Amino acid sequence: MSKWNIVSRIRQFYGLSENTQELKWTRSKLYQQRLEQVKTGWIISGLCMLAAQNPAVVLALFMFSGFLSLAFLEKD
Repeated sequence: MSKWNIVSRIRQFYGLSENTQELKWTRSKLYQQRLEQVKTGWIISGLCMLAAQNPAVVLALFMFSGFLSLAFLEKD
């Protein structure tokens, strides 16, 4: 069962529309490419966190990576 099928069932259960601009954006090719880049960025960030072994650096990298992820996945 695909993840979109589960989301579609939940949206149907609550009577939500399938034709919203936000939902179309998450299914676009550009969004999927950005999502893969964000995943790669999180892997690199995680490796840097492991290498740093300092709680302050880990927290700073975590917060900065989270901010960049949300900003990068936002629709232009």
